[in-house]
Amino acid sequence: MFSQLKNPVSMCLIFFVGLFSLGTAYAQEIAALPDEQVKERLGFIENALRSAQPRARTWWYGWIAAYSAGAVVQGSLAIAHWNDVKPDKDSPEAPKVRDRDFSEDMLVGSATFALGVGGLLIDPFLPATSARKLQVMPEATPEERQSKLLQAEELLRRCARREKDGRGWGTHLLNIGANAAAGLVTALAFHRKWSDGLITFALGESVSLMNIYTQPRRAIRDLENYEAGSFKRQEAFFYEPPRRQWEIGLSPGGFNVAFRF
Repeated sequence: MFSQLKNPVSMCLIFFVGLFSLGTAYAQEIAALPDEQVKERLGFIENALRSAQPRARTWWYGWIAAYSAGAVVQGSLAIAHWNDVKPDKDSPEAPKVRDRDFSEDMLVGSATFALGVGGLLIDPFLPATSARKLQVMPEATPEERQSKLLQAEELLRRCARREKDGRGWGTHLLNIGANAAAGLVTALAFHRKWSDGLITFALGESVSLMNIYTQPRRAIRDLENYEAGSFKRQEAFFYEPPRRQWEIGLSPGGFNVAFRF
């Protein structure tokens, strides 16, 4: 199926109609699977999500607890030491002066940890809760199992995407930005040495990297195995949907849009 489009609105309509048709066609293909294959696929995904959940929950809740504790402890220390004083090193006999370096460091650290808690709550770690979401879906009839398989596959894909995003460049750049902001606040807002700001940045970035590289990645591997058919029994037939492809290009006087199947 091929069409040449000069109107961007028409191109968008064709694109979304094609996506809808693609989803409908795949649902029909799932409906054509024998019930035994549907059960087998469901069993693989359910086991994968259930097996991954303990470590995913430990990572997610563990970091929420660690960030929360860090925010509370450092915030409390900042308040407790805000009025600290020290002798004037240039004139020991003169009245003591304010010494807020420690309190400022604790305040910045508390705010950074609070941002970490907010990030984990705003973008929950789906592998920690996905098994429960799948468990409550009905599967008493072949039709219910087919519907559940479609949702289970999408859930596994979303888990894999969440794991990829958690270690992707977007996450790295957000963390670098937040830690750089903390360093700038230390150096500029509190009128401290630039070396103090760099230390603040380095400490914050080390915690961020620890958070990123301890994140589980099991859903990525499970999705790869599922799509490769590694879960099948020797005698079972693994159904592979036909390949479909969108092609968009430029041509004299308009756009070329092709949907091949």
